[in-house]
Amino acid sequence: MRRGSYALAAYTVIALAMTWPLARGLTRDVAWDLGDSVLNMWILAWDCEQFRAILTGHFSHFRTFFDANIFYPAPLALAYSEHLVPQALQIFPVYVLTNNPILCYNLLFLSTFVLSGLGMYLFLREVTGNTIAAFVGGLLFAFAPYRIPQSSHLQVLSSQWMPFAFYGFRRYFDGGRRRALAAAVAAVIAQNLSCGYYLLYFSPFVAAYVLWEMWRGDRLRDRRTWIDLTGAAVVVVAVTIPFAIPYMRVTEQLQLSRSLTEVTRLSADVYSYATASEVERLWGQRLADVFPKAEGELFPGIVAVLLAFIGLVWGEPYRRPANPIGFARPPVNNPRWRKWLAPALGVVAVIHAVAAFVAIVLRRVTLSLWLFDVRLGNVTQLLLRAALSYALMLALSPAARRRTVAFFRSRGFFVAGLLAAAWLSLGPAPQVLGRPLDLASPYRFLWDYVPGFEGLRVPARFAMIVVFMLAVLGGYGAAAIARLRRGALLLGALAAAFLFEAGAAPFIVNGATPVRGFNSPEARLYPGDRAPAVYKAVAQIPPDAVVAELPIGQTDFDLRAMFYSTTHWRSLLNGYSGFFPVHYGRLTFALSEIARHPGLSLDALREMRATHVIVHEAAYLDAEGRETTTTLRDLGARELFRDAGDVLLALPNP
Repeated sequence: MRRGSYALAAYTVIALAMTWPLARGLTRDVAWDLGDSVLNMWILAWDCEQFRAILTGHFSHFRTFFDANIFYPAPLALAYSEHLVPQALQIFPVYVLTNNPILCYNLLFLSTFVLSGLGMYLFLREVTGNTIAAFVGGLLFAFAPYRIPQSSHLQVLSSQWMPFAFYGFRRYFDGGRRRALAAAVAAVIAQNLSCGYYLLYFSPFVAAYVLWEMWRGDRLRDRRTWIDLTGAAVVVVAVTIPFAIPYMRVTEQLQLSRSLTEVTRLSADVYSYATASEVERLWGQRLADVFPKAEGELFPGIVAVLLAFIGLVWGEPYRRPANPIGFARPPVNNPRWRKWLAPALGVVAVIHAVAAFVAIVLRRVTLSLWLFDVRLGNVTQLLLRAALSYALMLALSPAARRRTVAFFRSRGFFVAGLLAAAWLSLGPAPQVLGRPLDLASPYRFLWDYVPGFEGLRVPARFAMIVVFMLAVLGGYGAAAIARLRRGALLLGALAAAFLFEAGAAPFIVNGATPVRGFNSPEARLYPGDRAPAVYKAVAQIPPDAVVAELPIGQTDFDLRAMFYSTTHWRSLLNGYSGFFPVHYGRLTFALSEIARHPGLSLDALREMRATHVIVHEAAYLDAEGRETTTTLRDLGARELFRDAGDVLLALPNP
């Protein structure tokens, strides 16, 4: 327990250092940028307000939990994006005490690093028995370079429950502790609800890990184990389903699905795993241009790959199983042809596996072999031939079977998991350098036949599971190094090198980009009493008021409207999320140039039952902001408040 506390403290200090200068402005600066980070702050604030209402006896908020105050009058607006309920539960006491969404968000952001490190540390300490190796493995997962380009996606960063789930299951299978099983169930639920991607992407790996642990512990036929795990599965499903139902309803109402073109565009390319984020300290200027694409900055770092390779090869030396005392191993009379055929099949398997790897990296290769040419291009066929050759070798060689079983009992699951996650990350149409790769796609099968996958658009986010498996193998590698004479010093140097290559230079706070067609808003948000004065005026209008903020339909301004709605919680016509209601495009067009088509604009406001309008005159170029206010007054709107170019108007009754 004491070592775990030390590890927690160390991960906290490292997280603060790796994200500096965020710690200097926790209450006012936003980690990374003012894009999706702002959306997530609004979600967290909405959730916490629902918790507060429920705890004070307003139980109707259970029913209206997902009817958020954006995109009015669309129902279930919270289900257009992640609900972040576990994260909101984590931060709820801080929110109640401070009412500061920025502070709450930043603390959650930092906690994803700290808890990811701690969870992996606990799991690897259980697996390897070495605390130093476990700490290094925790670093590999907590500060993986993949986290840098995902820094504005709190839901993607919230993968910390993965190692806690595996840790709980490992302790359950090692000692039959039902308390550990309950902890694993809680971690799986937290992971499912923290990110919809991980609900679908990580759950199959959890099930596979449980079956693997049962196999390696010879418990596949144990009735008590099956009863325990069935009960655990029922609890997970029972808690997860109520949160999935609103998303099912929204999907049905809006006929939502992602096109194969969009999903393929946001899948990983083979060369994505050699492409780094441009802000990475070491590799940003060297590998950012390998193959840049959306969601394609997946380079895991040299140190992580090196440690994982060591873990793969030397992580746990093979030991020939000892004979039971008093029993002699019966002589094996293998025919001579088996003695040469089995190794030959192994060589064939290796050649085909290497050829498949070459074809994956180079797409199509032609080898001139004297009398004929060999073309390597069909990766699926090469892998099938490699698998068939290896299977035949296992059938012929008891020694090969023993070594294979020993390997899979120790770390084979994590190798298979790494390869499976990387393969799935390539999406429904695997590509190399943007060109089709002749490789079967398991993701396409999931997209076609498993409900939910058709609504996810970023298969590249399987990369977090790649990172998870790589960190576990890296922990095995660190344990192998720790057995050396000066292993601890070498691991310290490798850990420092990893943190150097994995860091962002600089770490961004309040990131913003210029807004085309408007004056860019200030690259800063102000919580609570420091919010712009117009929002204090909005807090004084009737609670059932419906507000439109202009400009509307532009992401930066819509996100600010959502953030500042946390000071008054009136319904908004504005909104920004992963999906948009059908009416939103028409609405934003109708309100785009009010001075030029006032009748169309007023009709749109009345159709949406808007009662008030905020005009941010300074956001518009030239005199368009003032003209918008003047036009609304000419249409009968009444000015209620004006401050620093922000105007609040009450619309006339229809």
